[in-house]
Amino acid sequence: MKKKGKIKDDIKFIGFGGDGGIYDIGLQSLSGAMERGHDILMVCYDNEAYMNTGVQRSSATPMGAATTTSPAGKVIPGKQGARKDLTGILVAHRIRYVAQASPSHWQDLVKKVEKALEIKGPKFINVLMPCTLGWGFAQDQGIAIAKLAVDTCFWPLYEVENGKWALTHKPQEKKPLVEFIEKQGRFAHLKKEKNRYIIDELQKQVDKDWDELLKKAGAA
Repeated sequence: MKKKGKIKDDIKFIGFGGDGGIYDIGLQSLSGAMERGHDILMVCYDNEAYMNTGVQRSSATPMGAATTTSPAGKVIPGKQGARKDLTGILVAHRIRYVAQASPSHWQDLVKKVEKALEIKGPKFINVLMPCTLGWGFAQDQGIAIAKLAVDTCFWPLYEVENGKWALTHKPQEKKPLVEFIEKQGRFAHLKKEKNRYIIDELQKQVDKDWDELLKKAGAA
């Protein structure tokens, strides 16, 4: 329409999708849009499961989390296997801007959206969004849970602009992951002695990912 002279203004396009629709079902379409260079900001509303259809596991669901399709019981102790690093996959597309954000650090989130909208070409922001029902916590604890995800480095805040990695927030004190886990009903079964190894495995992965991120951002 702009080529035909029907529109003069530059229009900013923002697309939204959940982790089910972006990590899984729509990954092919997302990848194609990014590779083709469309001038669009895609935002993932990541609450780590298919929350609006019954809390089924997605590839964003952390190892050990109980969902309706990865229930914690005698057969399995929640979801098996690690969560997908979608942010890293988008970085591998070599687009101009990729970032992770959290509602607990809203100023950081706002800055990232503003920056992304000023950049021509495809952009992607992955936003962690705790879910009261699916994660199992009191309704007034959502932001506190999101903050714990950041403070434990389970969900680090960073951006990759034109291939350059940068931390946008570094916790003053890196808290143990168990402080994040123990607040959520989806991980309640991990308190059992026979399942404690899962917390250890999750902590090892968080530590490894955090150390790698610090090196990439030159902040080690």
